[in-house]
Amino acid sequence: MTVQRRGICPIFYKKEVLTLSHSGHFWLSEVTDCPNKGWDAALPRICTWGEFERDGKRLWFFNLHMDHIGMQARRESAKLVLTKIQEMCGSTPVILTGDFNVDQHNESYALLNNSETLDDSYELSTVRHAPNGTFNNYNPTGFSGERIDHIFVSPALKVLRYGILIDTYRSREAENIYVARTLSDHYPVVAVVMLRE
Repeated sequence: MTVQRRGICPIFYKKEVLTLSHSGHFWLSEVTDCPNKGWDAALPRICTWGEFERDGKRLWFFNLHMDHIGMQARRESAKLVLTKIQEMCGSTPVILTGDFNVDQHNESYALLNNSETLDDSYELSTVRHAPNGTFNNYNPTGFSGERIDHIFVSPALKVLRYGILIDTYRSREAENIYVARTLSDHYPVVAVVMLRE
């Protein structure tokens, strides 16, 4: 099942496992309720959210795509998302994922990771598989230590494992010639989390 609103930031979930209570979206902009570009952004950007339930317990999930050009837009988007999470979720567990278009050394990343609301699952995990950064630009042999796709979690969640999945596949170019390919220009990022007791 998919939670998707206008934009390109869907949330996929198993309806056999989770029940969707509410969902929506907001634009990463000064005007959050209609499509528009915020601050110095090159493109309109969105954050999709869903509130889920299982066995009487609730979880909020947010997925976004920050602008690739606007430095102010990324900074203000980080502040906006934190404000929305604090207003909407209270102490309920929260997961925030997406393409943040900034690495772990950037100010916008620090606004989220140094808040009392969220922490980077990479930093929290004791079992980490991160042999590369998350952006590959369709080059399966390149290397980068920069992570621009992140999974942030609230303190109510414990991170058991974190991974950047750099698997590739091969396509046949000619007889006995195979070329490595990536599924996307970004590697998938995964975290295994559980509710704290």
